[in-house]
Amino acid sequence: MKRTTIIAIILAALALAAAVVAWYRDQYPAVISRTESVKVPEIKTVTKIKTVKVPVKEVVTIEKEVVVEKLKLPDEVAKDENKQVITTGEVTPYEGKTNVVAVLDTKTGESKLIAKQQPVPFIDFENKKEIGVRYGATIKNGMEADIYGRWDFLRIGNVHLGVYGEANTSGDAKAMVGISYRW
Repeated sequence: MKRTTIIAIILAALALAAAVVAWYRDQYPAVISRTESVKVPEIKTVTKIKTVKVPVKEVVTIEKEVVVEKLKLPDEVAKDENKQVITTGEVTPYEGKTNVVAVLDTKTGESKLIAKQQPVPFIDFENKKEIGVRYGATIKNGMEADIYGRWDFLRIGNVHLGVYGEANTSGDAKAMVGISYRW
C-alpha cells in the first residue's frame, strides 16, 4: 500500500472518531443559552457527596425585583418567593470547563462564587467548524470570490489537525489537510 493511502486511511479514521465523539457530546443540551436561563449541571465528583443541613440565622440576598429585571431571569425564579438570588458572577470564556462553587458564610449570611478552570486534556477530539465566503483581488485573476469550509477535529497540546476545502470563481478547487499550532 502506498504511503499516501495509509496516511489518508489514518486521517479518515481520526475524522470518523472525532465525528462520533462530537455526536456523543452534542447529545446533551448546551450548558449556556442566549435565549433562556438554564440550570448548570453539577460538578460530577460533587454529585457523589452527601448533603447536610446547616442552620443559618439569615441570608443576604440581592434585591429580587431589580435583579430579575436587569438579568431577565425566568419566571421560575421571578414568580417564586421561595427562590432568592444570593450572588452573581461572570466567567470568562475558556476552551475547557470551569468549575463554579457558591460559598455561603453562615455567620454573615453573605455568599460568593469561586471559580477554577479545569485544564484541557493534552489530547482531545474537538469539533470546530467554519464555513465562509471571501472576495478580493488576486495577482493572476483580478477580482475573485471563493467559498470555503474547515473542520478542526483533533488537538494535541496546541497543535490542531483538520481538513479544509475551497472553490473559487476562477474554477480552482482545493481539498487539504491542515495542521496548525495556536497560542
